[in-house]
Formats: sequence, C-alpha cells, structure tokens
Amino acid sequence: MISDEKAVQIAQKLEHADNIDIKKTIEKAATAGYLGEEHFYCTAIEEGGFTYTVPEILGDRYKSMPLDNMYFDMISKSLDFDGIYISLAYCNAHLRIPDDECDEIIEYDDYDLEEDEYDYMMEYCLITADSIKKFKVYAEEGISGHEPTEDVGILVNIIDKEYKAYFGLRTTDLCMSSFKVIPFGIDYPKEHPLSFKNPINKILIEMIDETIVLKG
Repeated sequence: MISDEKAVQIAQKLEHADNIDIKKTIEKAATAGYLGEEHFYCTAIEEGGFTYTVPEILGDRYKSMPLDNMYFDMISKSLDFDGIYISLAYCNAHLRIPDDECDEIIEYDDYDLEEDEYDYMMEYCLITADSIKKFKVYAEEGISGHEPTEDVGILVNIIDKEYKAYFGLRTTDLCMSSFKVIPFGIDYPKEHPLSFKNPINKILIEMIDETIVLKG
C-alpha cells in the first residue's frame, strides 16, 4: 500500500492534468461494467457540486446514449464551465468475489487496538477497468469504506485555459435523485471516507493513477 505522502504526490501530479486523454479515459472507464450504462461513467458538474449525465442535460435522464460525437461535444462544453467528473473506481463491501479472481489481496496491518479487541473482518472489493483488488480490515479499526451508491474518480475542469484535476467521491441516494461530487482532503483523519490517509482511498488512488489514459 502506498504511503500518505505518495497519495498526496499522485494528487498533486494529477492537478496539472493537461496530459490526460479525456476521451480515451472515459471510454476505458466504461469497460469496468459496474453500473451497466456507459453514460453513468462521466457527468457534468454544476454549481454546488451536483452532477448530471449527458442524457439528463439533453432532457431524458433514462435514455441510453452511446459515447459518440454528440456525447463528447457535451462533455467538452462542460469542461469550460464547472467541469466534469469521471467515475474510475468502486469500493463495495457487499460483493463476494473469490480471492483467486482478484489481482491482489491487501490486508491492513497498522492496527491501533490490542489483538484481542478485534473480532469482525471486513472485506472490500475495489474495482477499476484494469483490475480487481480486495482489501481486508477489522471493522473495529473504524476504517470507512464507501457505499454501493458511491464511486471514486476525478473532477476535471479548465481554469485559465489550463486543465486541473482532483480526486473526489461521487455519491447519490438510493432513489438516484441526484449525484453530488465531494473532493478528497488531506486534513481528514484516516477513518474518514474522503481522506487521502484512508487506506481504502490510497489503494483506489493508486489504481486510478494506473487507469487514467495519457496522451501519446
């Protein structure tokens, strides 16, 4: 697992995102096959951090839309306003994927309590278009994972003609009424679901860094 410092270094490198191939990254993210609909993998951000799919912007949120020229034209326009959010990774404690189908099994080893104070082992499946990993940690440690209605990715915007990108979490309620994107922060403790110090987020950050497509 990468260190806290390495997670922040990756985030700082990502902030200068002029070498990210937005189109190919979105197309690759869609192959993760988690939500089942390609247009869910990228959303346009509006004021307050709320996001909308391209079909929603065009007036039909439930329409299935291919990743065609019209789609990417809308994404390009959104970059010039409040930006876009690309879903790139998922953390799910409810999936039961056998160990031998995972690319890597990671067990947390930096416990604060005594050994006899731990009882319930949690398993989180971490998924990107490139790999599936499993993270194991005792629930008593208080490390917070993410809900099935949440995903991790990058916020991308053009500010003063320069691309900027940040890690963030997209969350919605069970009724799928609205998406909202919340950036990660370094000042949160390791137990916080938005913390760069959270071991689950550190694994996801490293996985996302490997998933992003860069320009030739």
